Amino acid sequence: MATTLTHRLAGSSAASTIQVESIPVKKEEIPTSEAAAQGAAIYSKSWVIALYDWWVLGVVSSFAWACSVSHFILPFFRRNMRKGEHLDIGVGTGYYLANTDLSGVQLTLADLNEDSITASATRLENEGKVKKGQVKALLHDITRPLPASCPKYDSISMYYLLHCMPSPCVPAKTAVFSHLKHSLKEDGVLSGTTVLGKGVQHNLFGRAIMYLGNDINGMFDNRGDSAEDFEEALRDSFGEVECETKGAVFCFKASKPKV
Repeated sequence: MATTLTHRLAGSSAASTIQVESIPVKKEEIPTSEAAAQGAAIYSKSWVIALYDWWVLGVVSSFAWACSVSHFILPFFRRNMRKGEHLDIGVGTGYYLANTDLSGVQLTLADLNEDSITASATRLENEGKVKKGQVKALLHDITRPLPASCPKYDSISMYYLLHCMPSPCVPAKTAVFSHLKHSLKEDGVLSGTTVLGKGVQHNLFGRAIMYLGNDINGMFDNRGDSAEDFEEALRDSFGEVECETKGAVFCFKASKPKV
């Protein structure tokens, strides 16, 4: 089923309309929490989308989290993307996909925010990464199981997402792994990154960003997030797990889903 998403690019008076293949789930039926919806709503602001790559993936990741996106996270993303069906969850601006070879990839963008999906799909089309109408869109709260209409994926990515998910405890947040294992092929790969709040040393800049995100604007909920808790949850759902903490960033790769 095809649907039309319209996005007004930052700094432009013209709206960019794209056609995407939509996985059949009605927007009004998306199961989600109020807190999750509020967290996603920030990405409806055009200035956030415009500044995200430079500020979050450039300045903040390198100097607050001590983990370079261009030198570490992007290569990690590329290594763990597979040809075939790929699901990118929490799409942001589409930066990682725009800087990766997508030949042979059937791409699905999953997010709670339609603006993020549209902006990312538009970017990928404009940069010649995908053909028009090639991208599938899934408006979905990832704390819930994926719709039954979704295929099993060769790879799934969730980068800089978990620390933004509202949750009173890590086990509630890591329940996503037990959902996603059912959506991954036997030889598929799940990978991602998240900013830790526990068990790492934050520098002054990092502490300021943590305070801003957790206590002021509500974009983060990660003060209790630790590498040990995430790794334990991953091992509960997957037979092979590789983890590394780089600065304040937890990077993970999981395969062989336990189903």
